[in-house]
Amino acid sequence: MGSGSAAFAAGIKTADIGARVLIVEDNVIGGTCLDRGCIPSKYLIEVANTFYTPSKNPFPGVELAAGNLNIRDIIEKKEELLKELRKEKYWNVLEAYPQIEYKNLRGKFLDKGVALVGEDKVNFGKAIIAIGSKPGIPPGKGIEKVRYYTSDSIFDIDHLPGRLIMIGGGAIGLEQLGQAFLRLGSEVTIVESFQEIAMLQEPEIRTKLKEILEKEGMNILTSAKVNNVCEENGKLTLEVEHEGKKITIYGTDLLIATGREPNTKDIGLEAISVMTNTRGFIQANEFMQTTNKDIYAAGDCVGKMMLVTVAAMEGGIAAVNALLGNKKKADYLSVPNAIFTDPEVAKVGMDEVEARKRGLEVETRVLDFSKVPRAAISLQTEGLVKMVVEKNSGKIIGIHILAPHGAEIIHKAAILVKYGFTIDDVVQMVDVYPTLSESIKLCAQSFKKDIAKLLCCAE
Repeated sequence: MGSGSAAFAAGIKTADIGARVLIVEDNVIGGTCLDRGCIPSKYLIEVANTFYTPSKNPFPGVELAAGNLNIRDIIEKKEELLKELRKEKYWNVLEAYPQIEYKNLRGKFLDKGVALVGEDKVNFGKAIIAIGSKPGIPPGKGIEKVRYYTSDSIFDIDHLPGRLIMIGGGAIGLEQLGQAFLRLGSEVTIVESFQEIAMLQEPEIRTKLKEILEKEGMNILTSAKVNNVCEENGKLTLEVEHEGKKITIYGTDLLIATGREPNTKDIGLEAISVMTNTRGFIQANEFMQTTNKDIYAAGDCVGKMMLVTVAAMEGGIAAVNALLGNKKKADYLSVPNAIFTDPEVAKVGMDEVEARKRGLEVETRVLDFSKVPRAAISLQTEGLVKMVVEKNSGKIIGIHILAPHGAEIIHKAAILVKYGFTIDDVVQMVDVYPTLSESIKLCAQSFKKDIAKLLCCAE
């Protein structure tokens, strides 16, 4: 049930094992990542970064002309790209796997081993629920009476917002074009209820990121409570409590990015004894098995790590375990993830607080990106690398990055965390010089030496 990465990974694995599989989906094939998430957001971020290049240019002696943009042409090209990828990554897969049947119909469980697909009853042996999630909308405050966008609908916008207000300063809000619209020419205000933006990141990173975004012109209100939202003559007004004062924010467009909720309502979970938690996410064990031994679940509807890569991993694991017995477990600790701001935020493994909660004795170091030669050459030195290491063994258990191309650099870090490398292992590696990924080695060296006094490339 579902047609995103979790469902298709499960379908492919099922077919490879030798079983027949039916995929049912009542929305557009491809899931959140392709249709409403990763792909359209990165496309528009690239557009914005390209448009912003002249004003960002740091090199003396180089003059770049400012350009113009047409938001309708940009969105039209986005749709062409999604159509191409939908065919390549999904429709072509269905053609390659005749064991997989696809129906663009709503599915609902009726009883043990029986589901309703459209108007037809279908018998099944095992089922995998991979129905994804949708934007969560805060109740009350007048939001239901005004015009707003979500992280799903913002990619179909047909105009450039004059003043964009974003409720939510987490990964979704930061990723879903706050900085992109700022760079395209919108005034952007983020209203966040927590004391800082990007609260799932290390404190050094979220503090530095806020500083960078504010320097670029973004207005960020943290520890801010929205009391009321209203609209009159096409103009939006937010009444907000901030730092003990009541303030009013005016905008032309509103984007709500306060998290996501699972699509688990009205699909018959109670008929098959599949339990959910208080937020509606399906309860699944380490094998992706639900409270019904014949039903497995994967992806956003489980709510463990809401990433397309994790959804695909979980989908494949669910299929193997459903058909061959519970043998394979998901490894979440070594999964890297990123927020595509500029500079990019990326992390893998444990943060400092989590490590200490687990009873580990750890050491940390923070490397300022001004110490990275490749960053200095590029005049892009705003950023940092934080490394979390077990004190006695020197084993690296977490790496956190705020840097240009941080989402690329993190893959080197993921290998170090996954396979238990120590800081000594990293120091003894030979990096290409000068590169941004050398920052990880420099951070490792800083546990034992003052890198300001080291020769380039020396241990």
